Amino acid sequence: MMVGNFMGDAIKGNSFDEYPEQVARGIHFHRFIDSFTDQHPEVKASKALMRPSQGKYSGVVVDVLFDHLLALHWSEYHDDSLESFAAECYRVVRSRYDLLPLRAERFFGYMTANNILPKYASRQGIRKVLQGMDSRTPYASNMQEAIDTLPEHYSALDVHFQQFFPELKAATEAWKKEH
Repeated sequence: MMVGNFMGDAIKGNSFDEYPEQVARGIHFHRFIDSFTDQHPEVKASKALMRPSQGKYSGVVVDVLFDHLLALHWSEYHDDSLESFAAECYRVVRSRYDLLPLRAERFFGYMTANNILPKYASRQGIRKVLQGMDSRTPYASNMQEAIDTLPEHYSALDVHFQQFFPELKAATEAWKKEH
């Protein structure tokens, strides 16, 4: 399931027939998480905080900043260290590398070469992630500057995240039981 979840953004449409059942389940899981997240009031409030500086990219920036907050609060939600979890994720995805579409292959190469997951815990790591995303946008973007505006919104974003994430965790556990 982890492989499908990883490659979820790279898969368009609903034709999952070419993938093994657990990979297809992971793609569906990824889409469930995206849908739940996009509709959540705490995420919407966070996007509103970032919209004046980030415009249409506020959702992307909030996703990255919430990843940062998750990395900071990792031990509250997971028994393994973030470094151990990242290593396991890389190992699992690498084991099914043959299934990855080109877009996911490229991202996986970047992710593992730079060991991105543990770097989400630092502001410098987040700056690097946002700079990379900023450089790939087809339109003018200032995502890399979001880390500079973060201090004025940090407390509010953290409160929104702390309200949101336990609800996401409960929703994903329920989804796994149903599917």
